[in-house]
Amino acid sequence: MHSKAAPHSLKELIGQTQKFSDTYKPIKLNLSNQDDLAQFNKIIKEQPNLQVYDTIRLQVKELVKCLQPFLALTPANIDIAVEKRFNDIPDHEYGTWFYYPWSNRLIHLLNEDEFTIVRTNRNKYKITEEEQQTLATKKIGVMGLSVGQSVSLTLAMERGFGELRIADFDELDLSNINRIRTGVHHIQLKKTVIVAREIAEIDPYLNVVCFHEGITDENIHQFLTEGGKLDLLIDECDSFDIKINSRKIARQLQIPVLMEGSDRGTIDIERFDLDPNRPILHGLVEHLDMDKFSSLKTFDERIPYITAVTGLETLSPRMKASAVELMATISTWPQLASAVTFGGGVSADLSRKILLNSLKVSGRFFLDLDELIADPSTETQHELPTDEKTPLTVVEIETFIAQNNLNNWDNTGIELPEQSLLSLIEAAKKAPSGGNNQPWRFHYQNKQLHLFLEESATGAYLDPQYISSYTSIGAAIENLLLTAAIQNLKVNWQLTPQLAPKHLAVFTFSKGEGPKEEEKALQKQIDHRHTNRKALPKQEIDQAEIDQLNALVAQTEGVQLTFVKDPEKINALSKIATQADLLRMFIPEAHEDFINREMRWTPTEATEREDGIGIHTLDLSNNDQSGIRMLRDRRMIDFLQKIKGGSAFGRLLAQQFNTSSAIGLISIPNSNVSSWINCGIAAERMWLGATNLEFQIHPVNVPLIFFYKNSIEKKLPLAEEKRIELIKAEKELNIIFDVPKNQIPAFMFRIFKANASPERTIRKSNNKIFSIGRA
Repeated sequence: MHSKAAPHSLKELIGQTQKFSDTYKPIKLNLSNQDDLAQFNKIIKEQPNLQVYDTIRLQVKELVKCLQPFLALTPANIDIAVEKRFNDIPDHEYGTWFYYPWSNRLIHLLNEDEFTIVRTNRNKYKITEEEQQTLATKKIGVMGLSVGQSVSLTLAMERGFGELRIADFDELDLSNINRIRTGVHHIQLKKTVIVAREIAEIDPYLNVVCFHEGITDENIHQFLTEGGKLDLLIDECDSFDIKINSRKIARQLQIPVLMEGSDRGTIDIERFDLDPNRPILHGLVEHLDMDKFSSLKTFDERIPYITAVTGLETLSPRMKASAVELMATISTWPQLASAVTFGGGVSADLSRKILLNSLKVSGRFFLDLDELIADPSTETQHELPTDEKTPLTVVEIETFIAQNNLNNWDNTGIELPEQSLLSLIEAAKKAPSGGNNQPWRFHYQNKQLHLFLEESATGAYLDPQYISSYTSIGAAIENLLLTAAIQNLKVNWQLTPQLAPKHLAVFTFSKGEGPKEEEKALQKQIDHRHTNRKALPKQEIDQAEIDQLNALVAQTEGVQLTFVKDPEKINALSKIATQADLLRMFIPEAHEDFINREMRWTPTEATEREDGIGIHTLDLSNNDQSGIRMLRDRRMIDFLQKIKGGSAFGRLLAQQFNTSSAIGLISIPNSNVSSWINCGIAAERMWLGATNLEFQIHPVNVPLIFFYKNSIEKKLPLAEEKRIELIKAEKELNIIFDVPKNQIPAFMFRIFKANASPERTIRKSNNKIFSIGRA
């Protein structure tokens, strides 16, 4: 190497650099041509700091070895063969010179045919000479230059194309260098220019065409067809509409498409050349209106389309965790150099096979190194208890009634026709229940309606000592009593806590005087009452409305209702709720319970099971629903806990709390069975009253249940640090609501104005919760 130096000011050097900011093709000089020779001499004379690289004799020596591998490898024989190649041609005229203006380098190389022989010699016979010649006729287009850069450079190194079209509108940022192999001196340079220059420095004879503006609706046809139709389209772009639109046109033109996802080594191959009727992206987006996508304005509107392509359920645990943390602790999707480099190599390999037609398959494939090369699993499977109880049978119920002398509890009641009974049961089962477990079991016999706890529906992690189920039972009782009043029935009833948890209440009926106006108003809302989780702009609740709800709760002895309206206190409560929700995710048994016992992940599953909470009923945005779905991956949850992540889940809770008119708390005097049932009675009456006032209710009980498990049940498996945090949160909540020392927080809820939820949780068929026994 030779160099020619001259002093420069910093300003002049910057100007010189900017002069060549878009240049990516070197100047080709054949010194046997007088014009080229003159330009060569001018460069030598005028370019300061010129670096000259002349290794032509070494290259010719290597050429000789490639052409005559059988030649006795003695220095003398090789030198003779080299001299024959020159054949009196001056060294400087042999081959071709290339001047790279962006680096001010002048390099002497073999001519294209000889250069190609040496450059591809180590490809043999992984790639045959005939295959190499075939590849030299192929045109490849690469959209997106992160993974796309790695693909492009690997293709160039293997000489896997004759023409490469590259498209990206972006410039290099410092943060890109975690995965794009380039230097810091390239920051703010167009990615297309960076890649094209690197290819030119590997092989200046390769034809590279740059689309600096990226792919647009205006130039997509040009990219795919100008100068000859592409033989392969490699999609590594971020724009979803470009992904879809380019595939539509590629399918029309019968151009195969290859995509690598850089997470779990995800590979998509679409051989539109072999099957022009093949659905785009293997049919993953077939259920969506693809023409509508470009008109969608918000990220949330686009989520169903994006997740259909990426495959939300098949993302790696760390990518799912990153999605959760997006815009909370990180600002963009992560990519690693190892994954990008791996993907580039895989894509180049598949590209060659597709172009040589030695691979005809289409589909989505995974080359997940975490699965292919891994230590034996040491994960503990946290499964739900296998000793779950079976539903109560009529025989068991009647035996229990007889054994406990309940047949003649009240002989003054009248016989109710089946239609009246069914009307009461229909109303009762519309009551809310934790996780929609519907823990009630009604049985009518000897003019008495018995209410049992259906223990097969209980046992959830958030149902310690049946307290959630008892609250639900209370709500069902309130609905039954209101509906009985509407039927002009007087109800004689009694709780049976002494028979708990099996038997909880018994009712008899006689003719009544008709319902009160308040009972009419409340009963009318049974069909309309539902859990609403929306977060719409805040509307105030006035004192008169609060007083009405307090009056309804006060009808139940020992139960108290408190409202908090102060924004700072509400925000503090949202943080307590977030803390509890994270505990629910991070404690394996609680997480397993939420995923498999409580949630129903499809409408079909909800319909078949007739219980649980359908994800479609949660009033969630597409973005938040995607986040909930990702919670199913325990490995993701464990990783979030490891990085102390998950704060993003607090965003939704904070939004829900801070748009509420108020946060309410019902408290009870003790933890007796009757108190929890009374809590449910009061809560349902309040809820129906709120519905009548056109307010919505959203129970947010998770913190209270964790407080109960920690302070009363004392069975919470927590590290001491977390236990201290939970005790502190419990104290803070009690201070916020000014809970008396003799009261236990039992039911917390948001109250707010919003339109009704379009989807409701399903209820069990009557034959699962009601029976009529022998007289």
